[in-house]
Parts: sequence; C-alpha cells; structure tokens
Amino acid sequence: MYTPKKLKWNSLTEFRDYLVANTTEKIVLFNGYKLVTQTTEYGLLDGLLRIYPKQKKVEEPKLELGNRPKVPKVKKKVVEAKPKSKKDILAEMRERGKKAMDKKKKGKR
Repeated sequence: MYTPKKLKWNSLTEFRDYLVANTTEKIVLFNGYKLVTQTTEYGLLDGLLRIYPKQKKVEEPKLELGNRPKVPKVKKKVVEAKPKSKKDILAEMRERGKKAMDKKKKGKR
C-alpha cells in the first residue's frame, strides 16, 4: 500500500499521473471519482486524498441446492357429526325454547 506524503491534490487525475510516473503501483480502475490499485482505493474529497486499504474478500460457503428435507404432514382430525333425525332436532329446539322462556320469567320477578 502506497501512502503519499502530499495529501492535498487539485484532482484525482493529477494524483493518477503522479502514481504512474513515480511509483510501481498498478492502476486497476480509474473512473474520475475513484482510483483503485491492487492494494488500495483512493478518493478525493474537498481536495484531500482519502485512502481506503482493500480488504481481502472472504469466500462465503456455497450452499448446494438439493432436495428439500421431508417434513411429515400433520393431518387435521375431522370430527364427524352423527346424523340426527328430525324428531331429535325438534326436541332440542323445544328444550332450548323452554330454557329461554324460564330465563325471561326469572328476570321479570
């Protein structure tokens, strides 16, 4: 990594020309606002040179795509209703009606 003694430059192009003429650093990328060498990235902010050392890229482990893990399906329990005859249904309705009438009578007293 090259650290220049002079940190105030008029432009990044001027610094690029200085690097080419006076150092052994090889320029990888220069797009006007960022100058990248093999070891360092340089930028210019308000005439001051900004130096960012490059970090080594850490390779992330690659995930292999394969079959999805088998997950057992949970079956819902179905409650079967017993079929009722018409007589049973009418009897239940009468019982509910009687209970409702008893509640009304108790409330009036």
